[in-house]
Parts: sequence; C-alpha cells; structure tokens
Amino acid sequence: MFSCRGSENWHLSDSCLTPDIGMKVLMLTDSFLPHAGGSREYYYNLYHHLAKFEDTRVTIATKKVPGWEEFDRRASSDSFEIVRWLKPLSTWRLHELPKGIGPFLHAAWHVHKENPAILHAGDLYPQGVSALILKKMTRLPYIAYCHGEEIALTDRYKYQPHVRDKIYRGADVVVANAEFARKSLLRIGVPESRIVKITPGVDLDRFSPRPACEELIDRWNLRGKKIVLTVARLIPRKGHDLVLRAIARLTRELPDAVYLVIGRGPEEQRLQKLAAELGIMNSVRFAGLIPGELLPDCYNLCDVFAMPNREETNGDIEGFGMVFLEANATGKPVIGGRSGGTADAIVDGKTGFQVDAGQLDELTATLRKLLTDTNLRRQLGNAGKDRVQREFQWRDRARKLHDVSVEICKAWSREKRTAILANPE
Repeated sequence: MFSCRGSENWHLSDSCLTPDIGMKVLMLTDSFLPHAGGSREYYYNLYHHLAKFEDTRVTIATKKVPGWEEFDRRASSDSFEIVRWLKPLSTWRLHELPKGIGPFLHAAWHVHKENPAILHAGDLYPQGVSALILKKMTRLPYIAYCHGEEIALTDRYKYQPHVRDKIYRGADVVVANAEFARKSLLRIGVPESRIVKITPGVDLDRFSPRPACEELIDRWNLRGKKIVLTVARLIPRKGHDLVLRAIARLTRELPDAVYLVIGRGPEEQRLQKLAAELGIMNSVRFAGLIPGELLPDCYNLCDVFAMPNREETNGDIEGFGMVFLEANATGKPVIGGRSGGTADAIVDGKTGFQVDAGQLDELTATLRKLLTDTNLRRQLGNAGKDRVQREFQWRDRARKLHDVSVEICKAWSREKRTAILANPE
C-alpha cells in the first residue's frame, strides 16, 4: 500500500525515486516555522535548500502554529510543500503519547499519498515513533535527527530512553547537529557508521555587517551606549540572569553599558524582577519579540553578543547555538557557555569566548575585556565572520543531506530488488 514500486525507469539509477520528479522526501516534524526556535530555523533552511536540487521534492508534514498561513504561502514552491494538521505536543510526557496517534495517521496518509522515497523525522515524539512504525510496516527507510538535548532530557525518565534508543538505532542514518550530539549518540549505542554530523549554517544574504539602524537606536534609547545583546527564548538554560548580574557589577566602571534582551518566554517576569532588584533597569532593555526581518539589524546594533548557556538540573541543554553564528556573521564577537554543543559554534579565543556559566567572575571579566577593547572586538568579530562565510553555508549542508538520502535510497532499492528476484511470486 505505502511502498515504492520498483519497475519504472528512475531519474537516479538504483534508487527508489519517482520517474517524473526524482527523490521525494517526507519530513515529519512536530512544529515548524514560524514557530520560534533554533532547531526550527535549522530545519527550514536545510530543507528549503534541499528542495533546490533538481532531483528532489520536499514535503514538510507538521502542525499548525500562529501565523502559519502567511508563512506557508510565502515559503512554498513547486518543490517545497508544507502540510499541517492540529497543534504540537506540549510535552514528551507519557500521558501525551496517545496524542501521537493523530500525527501518525497524518504521516501514514502522506506516505500513501506522496509515495516518498525516504522519511526524515525531526523529533523523537511522535515523529520518530511514526517513522519507526512506518519502516516496520512498509520497509521505507528513515533518517532521524539528534540535537543532543533530546538524549539529556529523556535520560531522566524511566521508559523514554528505551523508546528513544529504538528510534535512533532503527534509523538508517542519524543526523547529529553538533559534536555534542554525536558523542551522545555514541554513548547510547548508535553505531558511528550510521551517524552523520550536519551542523547548522547561516543565511549570509540575511546576516551580514551593515550600519546600525537609527530607528532602533532611538526606539530603545541606545545612542552612545556599549550594547550587550542576547537573542533567545527567555528560559533558564540561556543564562540571561547571569548577564544581568554581570552588568550590575560593571555599571559603576562602565556606566554606558546596556543589556538588550530580544525574546520572550516563561522567565520574563522573573528576569525583570531581578533587574529591578539589582537596580539596573535603566541599563536593560527588554525588547520582547521582534519581526524576523529586524533581527540582522539587532545583531548589528550590539558590541558584544552574550548567551552564557548552561545545563539545567532537568537535563535541558543547548544543542548548538545558531545565534552565535548569526552574530559572528555580522562581525560581532560572542560569549557562550562551556556547555552542550557550543564548542562547534564558538572557536574559543578566536571568534569569541566560552565561559563557565557557574563562574560569574569569569563572565564579568570577559564582558569587561570586550567592552573596553575595541581592537579585540574587531579582531574576534572579523575572524568569526570569515569563519562563517568559509565553513557555514547552508547549500553545503543541504548537499550533504541530499547525498546521504540518495545513498540510503539506493541501498534500500537494491535490497528490495534482491528480495523481489528471490521471491518473484
């Protein structure tokens, strides 16, 4: 019912591809842009570029989020389609799992309708479960993704690690978005031969050095200020509270230092209260959410980008940190925590600094060093920009994903052809 048929003349030899289009990829993900989040940006850019290959068509099967209609209208093309149904799961807890039946049926319907060559599962639950079941039902191959935090977060539960390991070990390939994720996969027993590392890239047409936006300077009263910027959801692991405390220590010697916070989240009220308690409300700008088209201007406003990420007690951890690359792409030095996957995003001492998020003295000293040394900021920012332009092009990452997918399809098609010849009935 769901499987590819093997008798036609395919565009790519030995692969299970449709004769008129080429390789059809069905990507299953619980949420997608315009839902905020680094992993969602990662998926959008990776698959938008993947769909530019002449032999490839991509369908994203996901759920409805605010603003989806306008986003889908602008993003869709003949080779890139987004199909949505219901809403994302709120958690990965056991009582939420029955809600995964709907996404499974949605995925199964599109496997039947689209007849894809391969499935890609962007999330463990329920998309990874769906891909695992569909592979058992139809022998359709699948790729799973690991950002690192999935393993850390599920380690603390009783049953989830067992399901998680089945999903990753059942995948034909697991894509790790950073070295931290790759090592986490090895730790739980995924063979190294089935792990492919594809780090995030940067849209260099969007993120590049440009003059500071006068309108934003006036909006947030930033004229003549030394600006420290964080762009992130307001959650504990991002370390906003640490930057607030460091700014409070620096205001006497650097009265023109201002902390600009872009983003919203559950920690917003607590962070505002902390800023008031520290007596630095005049040195902090809580800007909230901003339109995506203004984000490059925000990076270009700052002198230093800082997000001293840390691992939380519940296992929540930063998988990579695309914001570090975006800031570097605009020529800005960055500060990140020595935690999770940031070692792939920051070359310590060359494009920015990694600090121990548990050591406020270290963060304060690093901020002081960068805010008072124009030449150092310029040196690190230029090195970061050159590295991003040289090593983090999205088209290169999409090509790697394309080639891996084609090889899986070829191997699957050869296996199917062998089975048909052995059992012609």
